[in-house]
Amino acid sequence: MKLNLNFLILCLFFIPLFDCQITKPKEVLKGSHEVHLENLNAEFEKKIYEVVPGVFSAVGYGIANSMLIVGKDGLIIIDTLDELRASKQVLEDFRKISSLPIKAIIYTHSHPDHIFGSQSFVSGESPEVYAHESLLPSVQKLASETTPIIGTRSARMFGNYLEKSDLVNVGIGPYQGYNADTKLDFVPPTKTFRDTLEIEVAGIQLKLIHAPGETDDQIYIYHPEKNILFVGDNFYKAFPNLYTIRGTWFRSLKNWYESLDIIRKIKPEHLIPSHGKPVSGKSYIMEVVTDYRDAVQFVHDQSLRGINAGFHPDDLVEFVKLPDHLKKSPYLQEVYGKVSWSVRSAFTGNLGWFSGDSSELQPLDRKAYADLIVDLAGGKENLFKYTKSKLQSNEYQAVLTLSGYILRNDPNFKDVVSLRIEALEKLGQSESNANAKHYYLTEALELRNQFVAKIKVRPSPALLRRYPVKVILSSFVTNLDPELSANTDEKVGFIFEDTKETYTIHVRRGVAEVIPGLLTDAHLVVELNTQDWKEMLVRLKSPATTVLKFRYKKGNLLSFVQFLKKFSPKEQILSSQIPIYQSIGK
Repeated sequence: MKLNLNFLILCLFFIPLFDCQITKPKEVLKGSHEVHLENLNAEFEKKIYEVVPGVFSAVGYGIANSMLIVGKDGLIIIDTLDELRASKQVLEDFRKISSLPIKAIIYTHSHPDHIFGSQSFVSGESPEVYAHESLLPSVQKLASETTPIIGTRSARMFGNYLEKSDLVNVGIGPYQGYNADTKLDFVPPTKTFRDTLEIEVAGIQLKLIHAPGETDDQIYIYHPEKNILFVGDNFYKAFPNLYTIRGTWFRSLKNWYESLDIIRKIKPEHLIPSHGKPVSGKSYIMEVVTDYRDAVQFVHDQSLRGINAGFHPDDLVEFVKLPDHLKKSPYLQEVYGKVSWSVRSAFTGNLGWFSGDSSELQPLDRKAYADLIVDLAGGKENLFKYTKSKLQSNEYQAVLTLSGYILRNDPNFKDVVSLRIEALEKLGQSESNANAKHYYLTEALELRNQFVAKIKVRPSPALLRRYPVKVILSSFVTNLDPELSANTDEKVGFIFEDTKETYTIHVRRGVAEVIPGLLTDAHLVVELNTQDWKEMLVRLKSPATTVLKFRYKKGNLLSFVQFLKKFSPKEQILSSQIPIYQSIGK
């Protein structure tokens, strides 16, 4: 048989590369280049920086920045902060610079800290609002199906429940201050684009460039006359959050570093991120951005190298360590993102949940695994004594792990809770990563005071009005109780009189299907107002009084109340608690 020459060349040159052993790089002492959170406070000083005449960045008014460009006959606002009180304050200070009307708002991406203060900037104005075409769907998705759990994890990550003495900063900004008094509003885009868009506003030429990274809807704004580039959240003074512990969709590391290459191609004289101070100097920007993109590519490439060698995610974390020259960069300190979190995200983003270890195909449930460990230790009392010894030797991660086994084995073993709390507090106090620090300390507070942290802010009626009813319905049906609906086959029609939309929800033995349109065989048909429905679901209005306003074209109030009772969210628990399973396999 004749061998293909190209194939033979591939074998000769590339098989040795694939067969070579992957060795673990030499360990660099942890913390040798570490920057503590206190050192970053100057980065977030409340101040408006004039980058060049007519271009300003407001830092320290919230977790993110808001930027101002002064044109010939109007103003351009880039990002609008996270809530209305902060955005009103920054607008007042911008008005000290110029009283010209606001002609445009540009969102760099869809994260709440960049868009939910936007209503302050349109009061009495009628600006165009620019964003990537995927921003609005991202906002709607983010504020629907996983809002409860992301809210809880965000409250832990940003330290919303902690005392001021435990809060230094949040790594990329001074604070994130959502509380029960916070008011949000969001003005949707009026003009969107896919790849690039060149615009002229108030005599200023700008180029909007799609640059997926921290979000898929991320954009850059290039001001060619001043050679300034606004880069959103693809670059800030911290190792990037290639994965965030509050929970997120997969962030493509390759997209991120390729978007950083856009900066290097443009070669701006000034770089204005949406967190922290502006950066100036073409050669300096090239140096720090090159290091930044190299760090992201290093994590991407070495993660794949280890993945292809068959490494377990836990081993992969030990294998992928930044080179020393990148660790030294002031823009790559792990005060916000972490290399280890990024590596785990790279694994699951490329291969999914299965580690490749056959013991994890059908693993023991967490209770059975905890029982196994307790049995191996010779009983929970022995394991408790061993855990206590680990606390005395300052092995706090071991205490956190072992205390979890004891609580799984016996949730009423109260003595171990104090050990767990102390371990969490010690880990939090010694942590230089803001997100990890706040998460540890908040979970300790939750255990001590027996509560689950939640973001207290509720959407305003005005904000709710901007969300399509289809988005609200898709979130509503995820709360179906499978036990209460196990024997149900029921179709409920909704006529939303104000929007002229109709939907049918078919509850079918544990599943609730949302069907556009009104089915003729619906058992119950309700005519209602979309705003009443939305405000009732988020408890801005009492369900008991709101359902009395609805009109029942078919069926009656009692039937609708019985239908609503089948939908209820599960009560949130702490990670160390044992969930109460319903009849869905447990």
